[in-house]
Amino acid sequence: MKHIYKTLFVVLLVAGMTSQANAQWRWGKAGDFERIDTTVSIPRNNGNSVYISDNDFYLRFGFLGLDLEVEDDWDYDWRSRRRGVRNIEYFERHDHGTLRGLNFEFGLLNYLNDGDFPSSSDLYELRPTASTFVGLTWNHTSYISGPLYLDWGGGISWYNFRFQNPATRLDPSNGRLDFFEQQGLESAIKSKLKATYLMFTAVPMFDFGKGKRIVRQFEEDDVRVAVSSRRGFRFGVGPYVGLRLSNKAKYVFRDGDGRDKIKEKGGFFMNDLRYGLRAQIGINGFDMFINYDFNELFEEGNGPELNPVSIGVVF
Repeated sequence: MKHIYKTLFVVLLVAGMTSQANAQWRWGKAGDFERIDTTVSIPRNNGNSVYISDNDFYLRFGFLGLDLEVEDDWDYDWRSRRRGVRNIEYFERHDHGTLRGLNFEFGLLNYLNDGDFPSSSDLYELRPTASTFVGLTWNHTSYISGPLYLDWGGGISWYNFRFQNPATRLDPSNGRLDFFEQQGLESAIKSKLKATYLMFTAVPMFDFGKGKRIVRQFEEDDVRVAVSSRRGFRFGVGPYVGLRLSNKAKYVFRDGDGRDKIKEKGGFFMNDLRYGLRAQIGINGFDMFINYDFNELFEEGNGPELNPVSIGVVF
């Protein structure tokens, strides 16, 4: 039962971090912490983990710059000196090893046809503010030398193409993909094509802050919560590759019975593989990216010649 109470306490602690905004922070003194190369690993040779037994409870998790650590019985090491409540702030520098974390990416999506965006006469024209790219990546930042790092990792990404004309329909029945406008449909609401990919990226980054981060940490007895933010300017360009896992079309409209929708899976002659080049730039805690697919969205000769391009931010 105490494990349940401990878990509830952790949840309430994270939810209440905003109430600590007015807390008095102090700078950590030399010797307060051993040298570490990542805020999501204490000690650094262990990864995120959960351990529960009859006498011990241990949890550590890092996500979106938030680092959480809880333990019933601290080992007899430098951590055992932590008692009471402390709010501290300190800098760290990632100058060796690999830092790991979960990145969430969100951006706007479109595609190019011979270097131009589709015109209003094309039924596959997209709504630029409603077509989105979403990605979830287990990212690794490995120190190489000097200001040079390598951002690499894998994850899942989604292409959400929403067509400008809500009556646009996709027809793969003629041996190729044809776009047509559904006639007699006066209440069309939405028409979209969605694809899911398994992704891998490898982007060399020049980080002129050399991995410098500012860390704010809250400690109370056996609980530690830390929030980190990168400092400095960085940029890089590198390749990515993706394997298509699924795709489907979705049409939303109104009929006599109210709002209705139709989903059609597969069969749209989409290429199984996508590959391209990624440019990424960041300053302090803000990062943005541009992805451009070198290969076309649809199989050659079986659909329009379209190269997806996306621009967004990394959280």
